[in-house]
Amino acid sequence: MKLSISNIAWAKENDNEVYEFMRELGYSGLEIAPTRVFGETPYNKLKEASEFKTELKERKNFCIPSMQSLWYGRSERLFGSPEERLVLSDYTKEAIRFAKELACGNLVFGCPKNRNTYLEEDFEIGLRFFRELGDYAAFNNTVIGFEANPVIYGTNYMNDTLSAIQLVENIKSTGLKLNLDLGTMIYNEEKADILQGKTGLVNHVHISEPNLKSIEKRKLHREVIKILSKEGYDGYISVEMQKVDDLSHLYDVMSYVKEIVYDI
Repeated sequence: MKLSISNIAWAKENDNEVYEFMRELGYSGLEIAPTRVFGETPYNKLKEASEFKTELKERKNFCIPSMQSLWYGRSERLFGSPEERLVLSDYTKEAIRFAKELACGNLVFGCPKNRNTYLEEDFEIGLRFFRELGDYAAFNNTVIGFEANPVIYGTNYMNDTLSAIQLVENIKSTGLKLNLDLGTMIYNEEKADILQGKTGLVNHVHISEPNLKSIEKRKLHREVIKILSKEGYDGYISVEMQKVDDLSHLYDVMSYVKEIVYDI
């Protein structure tokens, strides 16, 4: 398993200091929110994405294993009108092409406020929508990482980890897997053993808290890591938390996550 951290956890002016933390602690992955790096309308900046990837590798020896906040700034609803769904599908395909330029192997699909469900037939609509995008992601050598979002984020669609696992299993696309979010597991009081036999569906892991609060030390972390390790997961374990000003605290969190990943 490898270590990553999302750049939503600190201010842009602190990038270089956190990059030093990453190198010291053996973090090879920088997870990004595209607008944090590229500003508004990031997905049409393919040349800049390729240059950023190259510079990050050559100067820091980091890669970009994942990107999040895919629909940041979008108001269209997944289960609204067909026209809204088409806009979101096209926009997500732009994000997939952008991820390809970054050599980014995971696009976190959270987007809770855009995915409220209203009708019974929405389940089938969701299957078709994500199957098409999963296949498109696979064609572009990347993966949509579907993330369960609990009700605290304002959605009623796929609120728990088992529901997200079942969605991935139903769709059966190599370009759609699970983005495992421990903040979801914590809020829902889910047990680590729900992951037994399911690790092959996991594409990326977020060590997080509900509402992206500062990460606490929890027994669940070690239980999940143990199952992932036993079942052969070799992807990224990524720190995800809201922006903090105290970089010494961020360093402590990064050190803790390194400890739980490598002290199995």
